[in-house]
Amino acid sequence: MASVTPKLTLGIHPQSLSIHRFTPIAHNISLAAGLLATASQPTYAPLASLTITSDEVSVILPSSLALPSGESHGAPQGEIKTEGDWIAVQVAGTLDFALVGILAYLTAPLKEAGVSVFCVSTYDTDWILIKEDKVEEAKAAWERVGCKVVDAQSL
Repeated sequence: MASVTPKLTLGIHPQSLSIHRFTPIAHNISLAAGLLATASQPTYAPLASLTITSDEVSVILPSSLALPSGESHGAPQGEIKTEGDWIAVQVAGTLDFALVGILAYLTAPLKEAGVSVFCVSTYDTDWILIKEDKVEEAKAAWERVGCKVVDAQSL
């Protein structure tokens, strides 16, 4: 097993994101997939994600992307929960699956700083979402443990 190197580079993406929760019914899954296709365009945000479980459909979308309203217009059915004002932080580069402890390494200093996180892993890398008003605290916490934190455009 490879250990985590303390020289990780993190890129902060400035676009505001929202996390939405829908009930797991076919209509909502189709709607979420359509919203995801729109959000995946480069003009929106660096991260859009769809996760489906037996209990929920969770979608991460740019906050600027409005959800449909009114069931007659294809709005989600059932209760919708939304948590906004998140910023995405990307671990730079492609991470080998053999690496162990990356998220633990990155979230431990945030725990100490009182910064809440929402994590998403992709095939290539990890993403940590933090609240917009906690960006500076998160950046300082990561820099204290040796991470390089940059504007994502510098990646």
